Formats: sequence, structure tokens, C-alpha cells
Amino acid sequence: MSVDDANARLSRRGFLKAGAGATAAAGSAGVAAGQEDGNESDGNETAGGGGGGGGTETVELTGDNVFDPAELYIQPGTTVVFEWTSDGHNILVDDQPADANWEGHEPIENEGFTYEHTFEVMGEYAYFCKPHASLGMEATITVNESGQNPAASGGGGGPSLPDSALTMGIATMAAMLSTLGLAFFFLKYGGDYETPE
Repeated sequence: MSVDDANARLSRRGFLKAGAGATAAAGSAGVAAGQEDGNESDGNETAGGGGGGGGTETVELTGDNVFDPAELYIQPGTTVVFEWTSDGHNILVDDQPADANWEGHEPIENEGFTYEHTFEVMGEYAYFCKPHASLGMEATITVNESGQNPAASGGGGGPSLPDSALTMGIATMAAMLSTLGLAFFFLKYGGDYETPE
């Protein structure tokens, strides 16, 4: 083995190490950036910022003939604002706790209309849009102490990742794998490393 062969191998190893190190550094930076952006809502936050209710949540009546969100969990004292983002919808109450007094909003309204109600009594409220009931335009609001879905918050798992951090992690892994794949390809099949004499 000549000195030139040793230098060629050393440079290939150095290239592979440098590529792996750069990929790992980029991955760490991507995860850190995703964690900094962790202030976005993941859909499981308590209405009203974690206090005793009194906050505001929004439900949209959309052109896809759905209530968005279709399931909402809130604390007592939370005001829900219903926003019409398309025409021809109403809100009829199908079921509610015995001592609740929510009447919904029966008149059919169009885009731009808003209606709000403050939910004080704990329990489940089922409602639907009469013109689009056959299309499945129905939803529920559950009022409980935590303002969260008990099934989602009852597990023993750790904290959930924000969507932005999860996306960044997947993109980083893809970048790392493609970089290592290209490095392997070029080391295995590419280039003429012999030096002229």
C-alpha cells in the first residue's frame, strides 16, 4: 500500500465523517428550531388559558357542511363563538344536560354571521345543522373540569410534540438519510482516486 492509497482512504473516511457530522449538526439545529416554535396550540390546551374557564373557543360552520371542530372540550364558563364561514346553516340542540338551557340558533344564517353561548353546566351537548343533518353535519361540546378530552389526557405518556417539531424531525431524518446515502454512493462508485505519477 503506497502513501497515495493511504491518503485516498483517509480522505474518503474524512469525507464520510464530515458528512455524518454535518448531518447530525443540521438535525440538532432542526429539532431545536421545532422546539422553539412550541407555542402553537396542539388542540389539547385548556380553554381560557388554564384558569377556571371564562375563555373563548371558536367553532366554524364550514362550506364542507361540518362543524370545525366536531368535538370540543371546554371548562365551565367558557364562551363558544360559532362563526358561519359559508351560507345556509343553523344550530339545533339535539341533547344536553338536564339543567342546561342552551337553545342553539334555529334561524338559518349565512357567511359572516356569528352567535355565541357561554356553557356553565357540565356534561355533553350534542347539536346539528338541520339543512345538512343528512350529510352528517353534527358535533358535540363536552364541558368538564379539565377542559380536555379525558381519553387523550388520561394516559401515562410524556408530553406531546407540537406538529411543527414533528414535521421538522421527519424532514431532518430524511435529509440525514439522503446525505449518508449519497456519501455511500460516491465513496463506493464515484471518482478516480489514483494520482498520476
